[in-house]
Amino acid sequence: MTSLRRRSPPWYRKWLGGPLRQAMVWLPLAALVLWTMGPFLISLSVSFKQPAQVFADPGIIPAEPTLDAYARVIDRPGFQKALWNSIVIAFGSLILTLIVGVPAAYAFARFRFRGRHLLLLFSLLPMLAPKVGLMFPLFLLAVELGAFDSRLFLIFVFTGMLLPLAVWLLVGFFQAIPRELEEAAAVDGATQFATIRTVILPLAIPALITVAVLAFREAWNEFELVLALTQTADSRTLPYELFLMQDATGIADYPIQNAFALLTIVPLVLVYLRIERYVAEGLLSGAVK
Repeated sequence: MTSLRRRSPPWYRKWLGGPLRQAMVWLPLAALVLWTMGPFLISLSVSFKQPAQVFADPGIIPAEPTLDAYARVIDRPGFQKALWNSIVIAFGSLILTLIVGVPAAYAFARFRFRGRHLLLLFSLLPMLAPKVGLMFPLFLLAVELGAFDSRLFLIFVFTGMLLPLAVWLLVGFFQAIPRELEEAAAVDGATQFATIRTVILPLAIPALITVAVLAFREAWNEFELVLALTQTADSRTLPYELFLMQDATGIADYPIQNAFALLTIVPLVLVYLRIERYVAEGLLSGAVK
């Protein structure tokens, strides 16, 4: 009985299945990391330099690192006021978005009424309008209501802009929750409000965290509408204050500008890294439906 010798695959198949496959995976990942982290590292490097060293010392690691730019940012009166305004407006938009979005999304997910799908589709129309096109109408509305240069008006505006997306995400998540859980709660004598509070909301924590992060981020980073709807330092946010940091002579102080930007985004990034798992779960669950 002759033994059958197993033929070895050609050399090019081994090469295609080994180094080339790894290169096809790791090279795009390396390019993505470089694309995203490169500007951040450059900004971090510039923030530790003196203005005269920005172009004289183009290396990533500063020869004489200093915290002078960060000290000047923190001591800047406009930064402290803008930081407080950003916190108030961002948390106000977050809370109002959840207060309005949760009941609306639950109604779309659980109640059956005529025109439900069409109304849910039309709710996305505000997101299709560019912000530049909304600046002048919102400016006229703020003037007519006497709400120009008001943090409360900015909270309502930011909530209205993010609410359609929040409702869509929450509708998909609520539809994924089995109705049997609500029916069991109703059999035990729970009211509709108690069922939502004790059954639905605890299960929807990933979706709620996702909506909260999106609302906070949009309000924290918004610039165009703040530029159109505010005039004094009482309502300016961090992006607007960063825009005003250029000197009247037109000479940009790059270290202080980069330090300002990093102090603005780093807290948000650190918070996001802590809850990234819940945000990803909420986005995927909301997209299933």
